[in-house]
Amino acid sequence: MEAPAYDISTLTGDDAARYNAFLSEAVDRHPDTLRIARDEIVTSPFSTNLTDDAITFVAKRGDEWLGVCSVERERGRAKRRHIAWIMRMYVAREAAGQGIGRALFRAALARACEMPGVAKVNLTVAAHNVNAIHLYESEGFTTFAREEDAFRDSQSRAELTMSRRV
Repeated sequence: MEAPAYDISTLTGDDAARYNAFLSEAVDRHPDTLRIARDEIVTSPFSTNLTDDAITFVAKRGDEWLGVCSVERERGRAKRRHIAWIMRMYVAREAAGQGIGRALFRAALARACEMPGVAKVNLTVAAHNVNAIHLYESEGFTTFAREEDAFRDSQSRAELTMSRRV
């Protein structure tokens, strides 16, 4: 089997500006599937700076960024620290269909499973993003909630919340 023509690595704070630019491009291209708004990238920039509880993966071909995916343990409430969230997953249009999304997703899921005490992983996805939903279901995730009017771009969008035990 031929090795993939890309590498997956982790990001650090030094990558924040490039990450924010890449994510801004994602929001511009796909406002209907990403719930974060462009302005929020400025006010809530790269936050998963390679800690025990949060990490962001990037797929690259040379210097070209192909996709990103983050995982973060839930913060705030002690009784919810057993939950990790996969978030801000995006694969550039030019890299779609090459298995990059699945590879990034599996890297994030594997990291979540390594976090001490994490018993389940959750994620949210736009209800009309059928390709992403199929990917998540194929990795053992099931839908446990549907929220109508969960976020808005040019129209109201529904969102699914999915989960999988580790």
